[in-house]
Amino acid sequence: MINIEKYQEIRSSGHIIILDTNVLLELYRQPANISLDVISALKKIQNNIYVPRQVYDEYLKNYHKTCGDEKRKYKKVTKELSDSLKTLQDDIAKKIGEYRKHNYTDISKLQNDLNEKIKDIQNIITSFEKSHHEEIQLNIDFLENDKVKEFIDLLHNEGNIGKKIPFSKKLLLLQEGQIRYDNLIPPGFRDSAKAGEAKYGDLFVWKDIVTIAKEKNTNIIFVCNDTKEDWWEKNKDTPIDLRQELNEEFKETNPSLSIHFLTLDKFFSYLSEELKLGKSKSALQLSALDDIESILDNYEDEIYHSIGEYLITINVYEELDEELETGDENIYWSIADVSVDKENKNIIYYVNLDISVLADLIHQEVDDSPYIAGKIALALIGHIKVSMEEYSKISEIKTLDVEKIDILHIEPEAWSIVKHMENQNTCKDIIAASKNVTKIQENIEQLDNTVDMNGLKQALQQYATLYEGLAQSIKPIQTNGAFAELTKQTAATQKALSAAIMPLQANSAFSELAKQVSLYQSAFSAIKPLQANGAFSELAKQASLYQSAFSAIKPLQANGAFSELTKQFSVNKKMNESTDNPE
Repeated sequence: MINIEKYQEIRSSGHIIILDTNVLLELYRQPANISLDVISALKKIQNNIYVPRQVYDEYLKNYHKTCGDEKRKYKKVTKELSDSLKTLQDDIAKKIGEYRKHNYTDISKLQNDLNEKIKDIQNIITSFEKSHHEEIQLNIDFLENDKVKEFIDLLHNEGNIGKKIPFSKKLLLLQEGQIRYDNLIPPGFRDSAKAGEAKYGDLFVWKDIVTIAKEKNTNIIFVCNDTKEDWWEKNKDTPIDLRQELNEEFKETNPSLSIHFLTLDKFFSYLSEELKLGKSKSALQLSALDDIESILDNYEDEIYHSIGEYLITINVYEELDEELETGDENIYWSIADVSVDKENKNIIYYVNLDISVLADLIHQEVDDSPYIAGKIALALIGHIKVSMEEYSKISEIKTLDVEKIDILHIEPEAWSIVKHMENQNTCKDIIAASKNVTKIQENIEQLDNTVDMNGLKQALQQYATLYEGLAQSIKPIQTNGAFAELTKQTAATQKALSAAIMPLQANSAFSELAKQVSLYQSAFSAIKPLQANGAFSELAKQASLYQSAFSAIKPLQANGAFSELTKQFSVNKKMNESTDNPE
């Protein structure tokens, strides 16, 4: 993105600043103190602000939901934590009750100690709520008074909103949009899955930008938090500026003008400097993630060294209770979250890292060749405190601590399924996925031992044949003009079916089948999060088939012969045939 010098150059020339929908909605999601600072700064440059009509319409469509979601978020923070703690306490009490039956020593002391710890945690939650009450209430008041909508209404009343696109022009843009998206021409082709004209929203915005620049003969700064590649040129995942194709298209219409993209955090940091706000805490919080990424690039060796020192303290034998050696390691980390504080001229960043360690596990027996026995996955978290002076480029790591979250021996079969997650996902996620895979494998083994597949298929075929016959017997009635007779026959059919089915609901021949299929349903629920994995696609199809079959069987839990239902079907068929008589 452009640096502050280029920004200042543009600001000193003729220009307008265009706000995208995601920027306006982001003001609901940020803490109130940040959003209020941003709105206050934007009001000072209001004469230079322009909001395309498509942006305005999208904002009106989405702001109620976004504002409502954020209000609920603030109101349920401590309640959700307290509810989770109560659930934990109930679970512990239930387990302790089971242990009492086995006369464990000091079980009452264990329960009392655990309850004391739970009280301590509840006190921490209560203390947090009290100490942050003013901040939480400020956020709720900001949202309930909807200061964002108040600002948007101001822009509307002052004429900062674009004109509605004429219907005839919109039709032409829809046609153009289809051609552009078919050929992956930006912007917006990543939205091609959306329904109707909504998929062309970015194109409407872009055409408005090009048009307003020409009408006002002015340069453009487009503030946009949608960093998908159908808007931005990128360096890996970092947005740089608008795509080259868009810049060329803009220049065709406006050869003497310039256009540049900025994200909200970068734009506000530049605007804060311009308005002499200094490095305000709001600006720092908005840009904290980008800032700390740049800072930590200088400390990679130190971070990996600290991780290595911690790994030396890990005893694999004790952690896994298995006599295995570790082989080659793969260590990678990412920023989980960051917060920032400012004390006078001193800026402090508090960073949490998601640290992942994957290593081969090697089994070695005496006189046998070693072999790979799967992977060890180790999920760690790092806590870093970084300090630097305002406007200085020199930073210092004050503290760097590492601790364990989870560890797991992933068996070779499970690893073959989740290995694509390496380097793409944290070990925390890989461990969770591996546990799901293991659970699925156990369910599959249990199914193989309990479900009589041939019997199930025969029962389904028998039911399908009966259903088809019933449908054919009803068909002649459906064309009969005597609707009164049809009503009678329909009522008789319902009565006959009810009479046949009700005494058969408890039949034991199908109860076992129901249990088996229910077991298969449980396996299917476990599989669902992994349906994208090719190794499970066929299993998912089979699970889906038997899930549907169970839904069809459930109301007809009769015996395999369907004898009673067949009798009723025969009676019903005779009743239906009587309607073929013209009299």
